[in-house]
Amino acid sequence: MSSPPYLRILPVTLCLVGLTWGIYELANARSNLADKDLDHQVVEILRQPDNPARMIGPPQLEEAMRDFTALGGYAVLVTTFLGFSIFAFAELGARTFHFFWLTTFGGFWMGVLMKRLIQRERPSIVPHLSHVSGKTSFPSSHAMMSVVVYVTIGLLLSQLTSNRHLRQLMTGLPLAIAMIVGISRVCMGVHFPSDVMGGWAGGLLWTWVAFVIRGRLIGAREMDRGAVE
Repeated sequence: MSSPPYLRILPVTLCLVGLTWGIYELANARSNLADKDLDHQVVEILRQPDNPARMIGPPQLEEAMRDFTALGGYAVLVTTFLGFSIFAFAELGARTFHFFWLTTFGGFWMGVLMKRLIQRERPSIVPHLSHVSGKTSFPSSHAMMSVVVYVTIGLLLSQLTSNRHLRQLMTGLPLAIAMIVGISRVCMGVHFPSDVMGGWAGGLLWTWVAFVIRGRLIGAREMDRGAVE
């Protein structure tokens, strides 16, 4: 099979994220006429008015957001990456293994390049609930790499089964995880909403293009093999 059965969900989700991001930026531009733009207002709204060091809602919500944000941290992503790499090499073949490595590392370095080019300051209006440093706010690496790693794994695994419900789960669940990770970064006060949407968009675009190229290469290889036979 040259492409995952539900690969089309990536461009659809990318369009939805892009549309949401565009509407948000229009609202953000209008809010710039006030003392604070929309980015800063959202970050501030998510904190208790009398204690900005705490999230709104019960303490359990703040703890849950901290747990979710860890799913996009380097420790968890690297562990997941290495674990699936072993599985891919042993069960899916060297080509899938190499594809996974190239897609993950390519996405990582694209995010690094964007951060260095843009150099956006992180939110400083509220205390950070997660450790961060430097002018590395845009795009959110947690949001972007959660898409690249989890969605790539899900799409590759979805090709191993013919069960429609399992395929949908393996495609939809990684996207849901990436969405929650991105939201948690805003809740932690370390990213603006636009940083997260930029991370989602970058991750979706990169992953989609990677699978499209992979599908075309596999298709061309199968055509060549058929011609030889």
